Amino acid sequence: MDLTRFVQERRADWERLDTLVKHADRALPRLGRLDLRELGALYRQASSDLARAQAAHADAEILDYLNHIVVRAHGVIYRPEPARLRTLGLFFAREFPALVRQEWRPIVLAVLVSTLPALWFVLMAALDPAFVEAVAPPGMRERLDRGELWVYRINPVRPLASSFIMTNNITVTFTFFALGIAFGAGTLWGLVSNGIHFGSTAMVVNQTRMAREFWAFVVPHGVLEIPAIYIGGGAGFILGAALLFPGDLTRKDALVVRGRAAVKLVLGCVPILVVAGIIEAFVSPLPPGSMPLGTKFLVGAALFALLLLYLLRAGSPGKAGNH
Repeated sequence: MDLTRFVQERRADWERLDTLVKHADRALPRLGRLDLRELGALYRQASSDLARAQAAHADAEILDYLNHIVVRAHGVIYRPEPARLRTLGLFFAREFPALVRQEWRPIVLAVLVSTLPALWFVLMAALDPAFVEAVAPPGMRERLDRGELWVYRINPVRPLASSFIMTNNITVTFTFFALGIAFGAGTLWGLVSNGIHFGSTAMVVNQTRMAREFWAFVVPHGVLEIPAIYIGGGAGFILGAALLFPGDLTRKDALVVRGRAAVKLVLGCVPILVVAGIIEAFVSPLPPGSMPLGTKFLVGAALFALLLLYLLRAGSPGKAGNH
């Protein structure tokens, strides 16, 4: 191979590739379709040229130059596409709340499945006071009667507690979603268990003098955390329904199709749970001397109103995407 002629014939393409790579490094999305196609073609040709030059023992200067632009072009073509903040913003601003409205049925089912056991505990306590003693954890009633509310233990370790709370709540929500793969039975069990635990705790606390302080702790973050968990449970029921009632599709295809909506629902809950975790660590456990109980209820009411406004008004049903 005549190396001098080879370099003369190919240099213009190498320089063009170098120019496109430099431009792509500055603003890849601004490259037109034809430029992107040319970039790919020139990269493949330059890779072939590099192999030929190596086989012909070309000068080190030529090899270094070719290797440099081939490596840079490879990095441009095969680098992962950066997450687009605009796309992410549109998802949370429009698609997620619209999807919540569209999939209201499984979400309402999750609400009922979780709240009915809690209400049953409250009813049983009203009918039979001895029932409270039967289900209360040992020593819990006595500690509450002494004015010892466990939620105040968060205050000395707020930053650590916030991280733990966020992780725990996100894990619970994703677990309720994932358990839907067991034909919805796993999600059903998780939500019922959650309702029983909360209902029994609230029932015991309500019969002590710490009831108002307990609810002042629950309300500020609970108005965000609990709806998010219900949405995650609704996502789990979507998976279960796809397996139980696939319609004209196979169960596998139905799971893929309906699973898209379910995944989007549970992912949309993450920011809500992050905010709830921050509030649960830094606002909810503040003692009455630091924040009046009435203020905590007002914070909860304001956050719940904002959440409802977001979920019921933001976006458009037509933006929810295909399922």
